[in-house]
Amino acid sequence: GASEAQQATVSSIRSLPATFKLLFVFFSDNVPCMGYRRKSYMFIGWLMSSLSMLCLVTMTNLDRVQVATYYNDDDGGNHNNNEDA
Repeated sequence: GASEAQQATVSSIRSLPATFKLLFVFFSDNVPCMGYRRKSYMFIGWLMSSLSMLCLVTMTNLDRVQVATYYNDDDGGNHNNNEDA
């Protein structure tokens, strides 16, 4: 497991987006982009999110991911079909 200091660090990093949310709202309300106050910023956010997901899909080595497959036999129990495990 993680140490107490590591857990505190992860917790504080997870709260950063909520802190930036207020700054982003004030900025988007006062600085219109392409004539819109929020629509253009939402489009930019969705575009960045989509590009990030595309990068994750294309640059991830999916050969390392093992998916457990299950089958159901006569006794009704679920058994792992992966022989290596």
